[in-house]
Amino acid sequence: MSKKAFEIGIPLDENGFLEMECDFCKNRFMLHADTFQDESYLHFFCPVCGLPNGADTFYCTEVLEKMEQVALNYMYSRLERTLGKSIKKFNKNSFVKMSMDIPKKEPEKELYQPVNEYETVELKCCDSSVKVQYFDKEIGIYCPLCGGAKL
Repeated sequence: MSKKAFEIGIPLDENGFLEMECDFCKNRFMLHADTFQDESYLHFFCPVCGLPNGADTFYCTEVLEKMEQVALNYMYSRLERTLGKSIKKFNKNSFVKMSMDIPKKEPEKELYQPVNEYETVELKCCDSSVKVQYFDKEIGIYCPLCGGAKL
């Protein structure tokens, strides 16, 4: 079985921040795209709940749905190409007939544009910044890079 890679453009805000969602507490925050793409970080800490998780687990629900849609559309087209030819050959036999209903590909939805509901917090511990919602900023946040205590 071969592997297939897809590239999906995730929208950034006007300052180059990427909207993310914690797998545990479901709160959203924003990290700079350069920080997120830096391969030296194997995991991040949620700035709201402080729990660590793999860097690839912080995608927003909308991004995950888009990834699933792209993969399903690819699978449907591969099934149609592969099985469609086989069924046509099989149907040349006059004794048995076979048909196949493959779900139609869904038109790919455009991803949302991040809303500007976030406030920037400068992180002195790691010389970086994160965007969080106002309420989370007032309560105090954890550093998403080192997990440092609430700032």
